[in-house]
Order: sequence, then structure tokens, then C-alpha cells
Amino acid sequence: MTAETRPPADIDGIGHFVLRTGRLLLVYGASAEHVRRRVEEIAAGLGVGAELFINGERLLLSVSSSETYRTRIGRPIAGMGIDVGRFDALEKIAAEVTAGRIDFAEADRRIDALEQSAGLHPGWLVALAVGGTAASLVRLFGGDWPVVAAAFATGVLNTTFRRYFAGRHAHPVVAAFATAFLSGLAGALMLRAVPDVSPIMCLVAAGMILVPGVPLINGVGDLAAGHTGVGLFRLVTATVTVLAIGFALILAAMAVGDPLPVEIASLSIPLWQDFAFAGLASVGYAMLFNVPGRAVLACVLCGGVSHGVRTILLGAGLDLALGTLVAAFVAGLLARLSGRWLAMPWTTFAFAGTVAMIPGSFAFRAAAGGLHIMAEGARASPALVAETLSLVITTVFLTVSVGVGLVLSSLGRKQM
Repeated sequence: MTAETRPPADIDGIGHFVLRTGRLLLVYGASAEHVRRRVEEIAAGLGVGAELFINGERLLLSVSSSETYRTRIGRPIAGMGIDVGRFDALEKIAAEVTAGRIDFAEADRRIDALEQSAGLHPGWLVALAVGGTAASLVRLFGGDWPVVAAAFATGVLNTTFRRYFAGRHAHPVVAAFATAFLSGLAGALMLRAVPDVSPIMCLVAAGMILVPGVPLINGVGDLAAGHTGVGLFRLVTATVTVLAIGFALILAAMAVGDPLPVEIASLSIPLWQDFAFAGLASVGYAMLFNVPGRAVLACVLCGGVSHGVRTILLGAGLDLALGTLVAAFVAGLLARLSGRWLAMPWTTFAFAGTVAMIPGSFAFRAAAGGLHIMAEGARASPALVAETLSLVITTVFLTVSVGVGLVLSSLGRKQM
């Protein structure tokens, strides 16, 4: 059955399918603009017009033909992360429906199976990859090898706790708090056996791999595209999650008697290590994002090159925010080339390539500074207040720089 021969009465089926597809695209990591455009394209392919309104809670869809129109409200949106494997599969289902190769009943069955399916990668492999990401982040901070080893174990535990809470449908913010506290505490306790070694970098790495980088980046992109409601929703939700993670890390640090400081000394590492460990850090994110195996190497390339470019620019004296923007722009260009080569959405590579540049450590230290100011009140030193404000401003500017860099790389082209 083609779009031209589909009976007008099927507008209800069209509305149901299009709305469900749009909601899941949003849940699986698409930007609001991509969802709006794809909904209109799919509806047009099925012979009707469509208008979509998106906010952070539900989608509102109107579909119309020459005979009639329908307005539908979608189911509540449980959360907006990223799942590249399911995103790719959903787009293939939509293509088959618009081509008339399957009907709506078969599409619903396939989507049901997709929602209930396991990830593309076994859990043990994801845990090991995320452990490698945590260890790589510590090395990028200039951490010593004992801290790198503890961070690897922390990352494995982090993923185990994350999957445990997800399987019990815990609230995302509560799950992030508990995961950060438990894994961070475990890593800090491991390092108690190593004399004269601070667990702070290990704690920060435990939080970094939990930072909702994709919602932060997408939120900036949504605001830039004029989708204020969903953009603000993503940014506020991600900010609350980051604060919860930061508070958990502060509690874990206090529990081992080594409070999270506002200032953390970061040592430089050889440039080749910067490229290598930034690339390795992208592997864990690719696994978490359910990226197909054939695309993991491209994610490594995007992550390593973009972070290495930023390091080179900072060494040449460029400002951190501007260097991050340029590096994100480079990551976006590489992601576009990788997407064309592998016939996959460009954001598959862009997100994994830039999430390591999301300023989680700055945000956690800003939270620590805020707690110090709250405890000291009027006795808080001007230096502490200034440092905390500087961290807050740096966090905002770096997050915006990543989002803007990716947006600039997509100007004049369709984007996810």
C-alpha cells in the first residue's frame, strides 16, 4: 500500500504512528528540530500534513488531509538520553512504512520489540569500556597510574550500579546521586591503601562519566533552533542531575576524610597521550550510547582528534572557551564525514567525540565551593567566592561552546 492509495480513514493510524515515532526519536537523542522535521517528512510521505508542538513533557500533533484532521497528545516523555542503535532501527522502520512495505500494525509490533530489546553490546563489555573511559579521563587530568587503575575499577562499578538502578526504574536524578556516591566512595577507599595519593581525581572521574552531556549539548542546540521549551527542560534537568552528582561526590569525599576541593591541580601529559586517552575515553561513551560496532572506531577518531586540537590550541595561548568551541566544530566536521561514510546519523560520532569536553569537573568543584560558602556564610573569603563564581561561569561557557561548535558545523545541512 503506497501513500497515494492509502484510504483517508487511515488518518488515525497515521497520527498514531507519526506521534509515536516522534516521541521515541526525542527519547533516543534527537534534537527537537530534527524531530519536527522528521515528523513532517514522514507524514508527507504518508499523504497528510502535520504540525508538531514539543515541550519537555509531551508532544502535541495535528495531522490533516483534504477530508479531515486529527489532533493527538503523546504519552509522557520518560527521559531524553541517547540510544543510537534504537534511533537507527526506528528510522529504518519509518522508511519501510512510508515506502508502503509494512503496515501500521507491523510497524507497531516492530517498535514494541525495539523498545523491549537489549542493547547491542553485552553488559560486561560496556562496564569494561566505561571503566576505560574513567581511567582515560583521570590520565587526561594528569593523574598518576595508581589513580588511573582505581578509576578503572570505579568506572566498572559505576556502570554496574547504573544498570542496577535503571533495571528498577529508579528516578534518574536519584539513580545518578546513588551511583556517584557508591562508586566514588568505593574508588576513594581503594586509594586509601596507596600512601600519599589523593582520591580527588578518581572521584571526579566517577562523576564525569555520569554527566548528562547529550541533554546539555542538545539543550543548547534546541535553544539555538528556537525550541525554547524543550531546550530549557533539557538544560534544567541536566543541571539538577549534575548538582546531584556533585553533592554525592562531596559526601563520598567527606566520608573518607578528604573533602572535595574547589581547586584541583591538573598536570600536563605528552600530546600523543592526550590524543590516545581522549580517543579511548570515547569508547565507553560509544558503548553507553549503544553505538553499532562498525562506528566505534570513528567515535574514537572524533574524540581523540577534537580533544587533541583543543590541547594544541590551549598550548598556543587560545582561551579555554574559544579553544573548546573550535574543537567542537572540528568534532562536528569529522562526525559529518563519518556519518556519510558509514550511512549513520552524524550525532552518533559528534556526541561521543565531545562529551569528554563537557566541564563536569568544573561543575562539581563549583558545587563544592557553594557548600563551603553556605557553611561559612559571611565569613567566606573573597577568594573562595571569586573562585566559585569563576567555576560557575566557566561551566556555562564551556557547555555553550560545545553546543555552539556543533551547531556551527551543521549550518546549511540537515542535522539530527
